[in-house]
Amino acid sequence: MTKESFSTEERERVLSIVSRSVAESLALGESEISLESRLIDDLGADSLDFVDIVFMLDRELDIRVRETELNFLTRLDFSSPEVMKGAHLAPAIVERLRGFLPAIELEPDPEKITPRRLFSLITVESIVLVCLRALATRARP
Repeated sequence: MTKESFSTEERERVLSIVSRSVAESLALGESEISLESRLIDDLGADSLDFVDIVFMLDRELDIRVRETELNFLTRLDFSSPEVMKGAHLAPAIVERLRGFLPAIELEPDPEKITPRRLFSLITVESIVLVCLRALATRARP
């Protein structure tokens, strides 16, 4: 399911809610937040901020963000050979992450993504995509 699978109105509505939640959690103005903003590198989020944002989105959108791709991301076992190839993420993991981490496409060498770099790739757009997919899943019969 790509971002094109959702109506412009739905994408804008979710972006507004995500931006408001991120701004509130990080004590920023919404004008400081863009779709491309990286939560850690650009906005200064930490792990507690992520938890706060997730809980806000669960409440605001009536979804379970914790049970989405973000859960997959936070539960990666970086000591596992299925996850790591040397010091970098295994190609299969990078491929799986592409669906909700659009910033991977901007990496000069996606085969050289380290765990530290991975968390720098979480953008506002990533959170919006996760929320849109959760909403679509909830809407299915």
